[in-house]
Amino acid sequence: MLLSDQTYATERGFILTDDIKYNTNAAGYLKAQSADGSWPDINYKDQTRGSWKPSWHLYRVLLLNRAYFKTHNQAYLAAAHKALHFWIRNDFHCENWWHNNINVPFAYSSAMLQIGDKADWQEMNYLNNVVTTRIPVHNPTGQNLIWQLDNEARVALIHNDYKAFAKAIAGMQDVITISTKEGIQPDYSFHQHGPMMQVGNYGLSFVNSLLFWMSVTAHTPLAFEQPRQQIVFDYCTEGLRWLIYKKEMDIPAIGRQLRINTGLKRGENLHELFELIKSFDKTLSCKTVIDGFADKNQSTCTMAGNKGFWASDYMVQLKKDHYMMSVKMHGPFVSRLEVATNAENLKGAFINDGLTLVQSSRKEYTNIPAVWNWTMLPGTTCDTTIDPGSKAALTSGNKGTFVGQVSDGHIGACAMAYERLNIKAHKSYFMVNDMLVALGAGITSPDNKNLVTTVDQSFHSGPIVKGNGWLWHDNKGYYFIDKDEQVKTRSEYRHSDWAGINRNGTENDAPVSGLVTTTYIGHNQNDSYAYIIKPDISLKQIKAKPAPDVKILANASDLQAISTATAVIAVFYEPGSLNASGTTIASNKPCMLICEKNKGKITGVWVSNPGRKKTSIELNIGGVKQTINMADDDMAGASVSVML
Repeated sequence: MLLSDQTYATERGFILTDDIKYNTNAAGYLKAQSADGSWPDINYKDQTRGSWKPSWHLYRVLLLNRAYFKTHNQAYLAAAHKALHFWIRNDFHCENWWHNNINVPFAYSSAMLQIGDKADWQEMNYLNNVVTTRIPVHNPTGQNLIWQLDNEARVALIHNDYKAFAKAIAGMQDVITISTKEGIQPDYSFHQHGPMMQVGNYGLSFVNSLLFWMSVTAHTPLAFEQPRQQIVFDYCTEGLRWLIYKKEMDIPAIGRQLRINTGLKRGENLHELFELIKSFDKTLSCKTVIDGFADKNQSTCTMAGNKGFWASDYMVQLKKDHYMMSVKMHGPFVSRLEVATNAENLKGAFINDGLTLVQSSRKEYTNIPAVWNWTMLPGTTCDTTIDPGSKAALTSGNKGTFVGQVSDGHIGACAMAYERLNIKAHKSYFMVNDMLVALGAGITSPDNKNLVTTVDQSFHSGPIVKGNGWLWHDNKGYYFIDKDEQVKTRSEYRHSDWAGINRNGTENDAPVSGLVTTTYIGHNQNDSYAYIIKPDISLKQIKAKPAPDVKILANASDLQAISTATAVIAVFYEPGSLNASGTTIASNKPCMLICEKNKGKITGVWVSNPGRKKTSIELNIGGVKQTINMADDDMAGASVSVML
């Protein structure tokens, strides 16, 4: 596998993030190599924390080795030796420990594995007395621990040390668990650096690494245990798969590593990983179908529903080939996505504050982060005069204590009491009947003059058509319930490179240009909002039916609720009650509810406790009383089905 043109494990992940780029092939690097073994285009004094240029040197060695074993041209092997000796003489170090302890040991040990007995004594001496001593990481967890064990396994193979190799493989298996510690979460999201969603970066590298070693050890005494394999498969099919729409990963799932085409690259990588998974378990069938990728089961497999990643304050509603909706929040139990880390995500201070992306064509948001107005992110309520790159914005977080979601697997809602930078609001997002209903109430700020809630900010595509209480653009319908709302829409041409949001090796990334349309609601005269977004709808359809089938039952600081023909969804920020078509629904504790209806009668209830503390919630639904004991264990915050 190390000699194939297909990259795996850490190498695949490093290329995936654009932290390494190849501008030619092995033949080109052979020709360009200097007499001392270096390459003139690499800045060996670079100290970029992410895309550290000196490490590119070792990855070029991997290309030279592959070319040698493919062509048996001794010139490639000689060039690889020269390059390795140049590295040994200089022993380059980065200010970021990750490169010294993980990246360099990976690349160097991989090169040694490739050349095998053709390695000379100096190369082996550097491996044994320098590289190996740097592999141990201080208190590693999650993917950082997997990276360490990955490197230990490679060194063990070089030394033909079965015992050490078996220990490293066993250690990897021990990391494959479901818990609230760093790693795979009970909702199949992924955490690293504490309770922080890292599903599209560390979480994707996790699968890249483990599937490599699962493939290497398959059908041997060291093969991964079936239950451990199943956890990895379930994480992919019940977690990662929901993040991809028309080949592209959702922006908040990517985290801090926002770069050109980064979502498409992650989608492609996940598709490759699913092909590997099929070789292990051929029974998964429809569970390995990813939206947008050709598959023999694509036409017969459906994928539609609501996926609540409650452990990460993230929710997705997806209907394959038609639309994807997502909301990302944060609060007392989930940390913000990383900002200004390794010179990445420099303006993403508000990406956790209810960012709402509703996609139909998928092109609405492809590469838009480079030209986004970061104080007007879709779904957020913000003062547009705040500098998103300021210390105040980058270091503050939501102080509201009510942040949660409820889902029955088909529909769902997420909500938060928002309190940040002197702005307060109660914000809820309901995903039901192929639409998103957004409610906001109790919105306050010391100065409301520049306070807005942004409905959408996407690339412009086609005409904007306005009707009575609605707006249509790019096959999405926008409905505004309160006719007095200060709704404004503007389109403006923008042009920007990526350095404004990511200074980590983006200097050669193509700039982004385009017309961007922003729709927003001003709060200079009102403290609430209510709007609906319906994707995958034609202009003809919205004109024929200008009002969606949903009723807003409440939009206040203590209660927000909606009703459709098939469900009532309520957010009780405080104990209270509501009337839904003659049926009283009451709760004695703050909670979130989905009441499923059939022919006007409530037939099933799902409840969640955003407080995530052990408590008993007493519900009264149409005179039927029910007490639900909510746990404070690893499933705290999850939705619970209630039998009436």
